[in-house]
Amino acid sequence: MINFLNLQYFLVLSEEMNFRKAADKLYITQQSLSGHIMKLEDFFGVPLFNRGPPLTLTPAGFHLKKRAAELVAIQSDLQQELVDISGFIGGSLTVGSTHVRAQVLLPSIINTFHRQYPSVKLKLFEGNTTEVEDALKNGQLDVSIGFLPTDTQRITSIPLYGESFVIVVPDVLLAEYFPNDDTIHGSSLSYEQGLMCLEKLPFISITNDTKIGNFCEKFFRKIGITPNIFLETINVGTLLSMCSEGLGAIVCPMTFIRYSYYDFSHHKICVIEDKLSQRPIVVNYLSKKYQSKTLMAFISTVRMMLGEQEI
Repeated sequence: MINFLNLQYFLVLSEEMNFRKAADKLYITQQSLSGHIMKLEDFFGVPLFNRGPPLTLTPAGFHLKKRAAELVAIQSDLQQELVDISGFIGGSLTVGSTHVRAQVLLPSIINTFHRQYPSVKLKLFEGNTTEVEDALKNGQLDVSIGFLPTDTQRITSIPLYGESFVIVVPDVLLAEYFPNDDTIHGSSLSYEQGLMCLEKLPFISITNDTKIGNFCEKFFRKIGITPNIFLETINVGTLLSMCSEGLGAIVCPMTFIRYSYYDFSHHKICVIEDKLSQRPIVVNYLSKKYQSKTLMAFISTVRMMLGEQEI
């Protein structure tokens, strides 16, 4: 008889392709993980991994990976269906978001939800936008919060609020680069002044494989400016930290500034006045996955707290 725990451990190892990393992720020993894999191999009578180095899946392992994910998803849905039959909101829920969005939005949402439904065990998955969407499609997540997904056929999205991108400029750089320009040292920057700052001041960019980086690339190309890039990062948290310390100007969603724990009180902020800047923030779930009462209760909480805003 197949043990679902063995299948779950197999799936983690098939993603990590490293016994130590997989064992750490599962909070078990490598020896214990190896035992679970051997039980599966004994049950099916075939090796599932070529034990390298490097560790790779055998043809049987590749096939099992697909089927195991389906079986684990069916088990998860069945468990939740049985919970729903009892009329009890409980079980577990895995929520996905990007690192920074998780930091700025999820604490208050989770606090409110947990107070109302203390029996629900919540798990968080954090990654970049692509990783979060892939995890949702693979059944690792029940729900995610962020931008619209690329796969709109398999994923259902519920709009929460409209988000704008902004230009953020440290006052210390304005004083250094425009010491005699009184028009730029007021309480706010005009949109035209913000664009000028992107070309004149040091600019901190983020790689274009992120949503922010992709937006910046398209926006700069559209308006025909070349920012004065002096630093590039792959991490949004680093982007915000560097800007808060006055090292350079940045472009990012207004949400990240409004709810940030970094200090932007000595910065000028102007909204980017372009259609590209307006992005809907949505809550996503798999269209064909069973929508449990617990999932719907969480989505209702998110909509109550974030819906109908303009940020």
